Amino acid sequence: MRALFVLTWLLAGSVLAQEASPQVEAEPSRELGLQLGYARSRDDEGGEYGGPGVRLHLLKRFGSYFAIGPEAALYVHAGSVLNVGWNGSTHSYSTTYRPLLQIGGIARAGVVLGPVRPSLLLGVAWYHGARPLLGVSLGAEMEVRVTDWLPLVVDARMHVSTPYLRSSSRDYSYRSLGVGWRRVW
Repeated sequence: MRALFVLTWLLAGSVLAQEASPQVEAEPSRELGLQLGYARSRDDEGGEYGGPGVRLHLLKRFGSYFAIGPEAALYVHAGSVLNVGWNGSTHSYSTTYRPLLQIGGIARAGVVLGPVRPSLLLGVAWYHGARPLLGVSLGAEMEVRVTDWLPLVVDARMHVSTPYLRSSSRDYSYRSLGVGWRRVW
């Protein structure tokens, strides 16, 4: 009986302490980002293709300095490839125009310098343009808080393919530049 009385007393004291203490607003823990951008790729033959696109991410924020989560991007014509054929006497050239699709994850680490937040980006993704590839990306971004509710973000990244599914792709890589907004809650 004494244990029940002590437990009731502790619970009541805890409830009263929570009501008496001022409510501290929790730091946002999620982030939804939308970017418009441009990607430029290079194929095996040295041809360069590019096009506009869109990138979307949903990140879990760990404090003000680190975030991680999935992202997806689609760029028009950035997955194109030059096809070279040989019929025994002459070469034939044709271009296959394809979008570049990226699905993967991104990690962001940065510092807060007042209304500006510079960050480094590291990602792993599956890319599909002229051929499917696994790759990594490295980049930097700058967030500027134009208003409290709408930060403006600019980023630049270099994406490089890995040896997986790359037997015919010696040098497939692309660069992207984006500008966008993010919403945190």
